[in-house]
Amino acid sequence: MKKYAALTICSINYIAKTLVLFDSYNEHHPDHDFYLVIVDRKTPDINIGRDKIKIIWAEDLGLPNFLKYAFCYDVLELNTNLKPSALRLILQSNDSVIYLDPDIKIYASLATVFQELEKSSLVVTPHSNTPIQDGKKPDDLELLKFGAFNLGFIGVSKCDEAFSFLNWWSDRCLEYGFYEPQSGLAVDQKWVGLAPCYFPNMKVLHDEGLNVAFWNLHERRLELIDGIFMVNGKDILKFIHFSSFNTKSPGDVAQKQTRFEPMSRSDFNSLAYPYAKELLNNKSDELSKVQYGFDFFDDGSYVTPALRRFYSQLRYKVFHSQENPFSNNGDVMRFAKKHGLLIKNKEGSKRHIFRDLNSYNLQIKIFNKILRLSLFILGPERYFNLMRYLAHISSLRNQIEMFSEVKKK
Repeated sequence: MKKYAALTICSINYIAKTLVLFDSYNEHHPDHDFYLVIVDRKTPDINIGRDKIKIIWAEDLGLPNFLKYAFCYDVLELNTNLKPSALRLILQSNDSVIYLDPDIKIYASLATVFQELEKSSLVVTPHSNTPIQDGKKPDDLELLKFGAFNLGFIGVSKCDEAFSFLNWWSDRCLEYGFYEPQSGLAVDQKWVGLAPCYFPNMKVLHDEGLNVAFWNLHERRLELIDGIFMVNGKDILKFIHFSSFNTKSPGDVAQKQTRFEPMSRSDFNSLAYPYAKELLNNKSDELSKVQYGFDFFDDGSYVTPALRRFYSQLRYKVFHSQENPFSNNGDVMRFAKKHGLLIKNKEGSKRHIFRDLNSYNLQIKIFNKILRLSLFILGPERYFNLMRYLAHISSLRNQIEMFSEVKKK
C-alpha cells in the first residue's frame, strides 16, 4: 500500500481556515495523514479539536538558526519559506505528499494528482491556462511579478529528484524568500519558475478543476451537474483556493482583484457563502485577532518591517554571534534603538495592496510634484538614472551602507 499525506502551514490566526481544509480533505481522503505546521511562538494553549491532525511547530522542523529566520522574515514570508523544509521532512515517511494552502477547500478526491505523482517527481498548477489581457488585475503583467505557478498547491513524490528539488528550493527560500516584487522576488513562488529547467520530471497540471481562484476565474465557470460541481462542464471541481477572501463579504470574490464586481459571479458565490459560514463556525473571527508571536521581541516590543529588512542584510556581518535576535538585551535591540527602528504601536503593520493607493491621493499628488521639479532641475538623462537608482534602493536590503556598523565590519 502506498502511503500518502497532505500538509498545510499557517500561524495561529489562520487555524480556522486549516480546520475547514482538513475537514474537506479528510472527507475525501480518510486514509491519508494530514499535517499542520504552525508558524508561531509555541504555546500549550492550542486545542484545535481534530485528533487526526498531526501538529508540528515550526521550531521543531530541525532547521539550524530557526530564530534568525523567524526574525528575518515576516509572517507571510516565513510561512511560505518553510514550505520546502516541511515537505522534505514529511516526504521521508510517505510515498507522496501534497501541500495545500490553509485557505483552500476540497470538493472531490485528488486521486488524479497522486496518480500523476506515480510518474512525476513534482506537480504544480499554473495561475492560469490562458493569457489575461483585459487590463484588469491580476493579469499577465502581475504574473510576471508573482510567478507563473501558484504554490498554494504543490505535490512531491519520494524520489531523488524530488529531494534534490526540495533541497534547492529550501535553500533559495531561506536565503532570499522576500516579498519584494520590485527586486524580482516573491517569497517561495518565483523560484519554482526555474524548476522545469533543473528538474525535468516536474509536471504542470492543466486540469481546470484544480486550484480554482480569483486569478483564473476569467476562464472557469462553476456549475452543478448531476450533484457534482464541474468546471466548464468537463472537469470535476477538486478544490477552490479562497485567496484574498473576505469572510464578511464573500460575494466580492477576492480583495486583490479588479476583474469581477461584487456579486457578479453567482456560480462562485454559491460556494463562497457556505465557505464563509464554515469559517465563522470554526471561530475564524476570534482566531484571526491572535497576534503573530514572532512580531515581538522577548519583552513585547514590536519588530518593525524595516528592522527585519535591515537585519536580513546584516545578520551575517553584524549580528552573526547573536543566536536569539528577539532578545531584548542583545545587539539587534541596541541597533534598533540607536537607529530609531522601534515604534510604540503593537498592532502590526498592514501589508498594502494596489487598492490602497486610493487612500493616498493627496500624498501621491505631492510626491508627483516633487518628481516633476526633480525632472526640471536634473534634466531627462540624470532624472532617468536617478529613477533607476531609486528602484534599486526601494529594497531596504540595499540601504545598509548608511549604517556605521557596516563600515566598522
